[in-house]
Amino acid sequence: MTITLLERINEIGIMKVIGASNKDVKKLFLTESVIIGTLGGVSGLIVGFLGAKLFNFGINILAQTLGGQPINLFAFPLWFLITIIVFSSAVGFLTGFTPARRAAKMDPLQALRYK
Repeated sequence: MTITLLERINEIGIMKVIGASNKDVKKLFLTESVIIGTLGGVSGLIVGFLGAKLFNFGINILAQTLGGQPINLFAFPLWFLITIIVFSSAVGFLTGFTPARRAAKMDPLQALRYK
């Protein structure tokens, strides 16, 4: 989020000049960081789920080839999935808090001069 802040200094200055409050700017950055964290958690769950299914498929083919029974090695309880999404959202919030505070405290005139 610090890189996002540095890339958008000019935009922050424009928002503040046209009337955005410090609270609005802070809320914008925090919302963006929570969304990024949540999407990261969801995409991680999807990749993990697909990887687990692929691994299970391979293990079951191997088990059947060697005369064993097919088994399911991975479980995905709902409470665990929700915990992962909540945790990734919280990480997004925490990593976005300091840049959001810096963006909110920024002087509009200095932000407009920044290049």
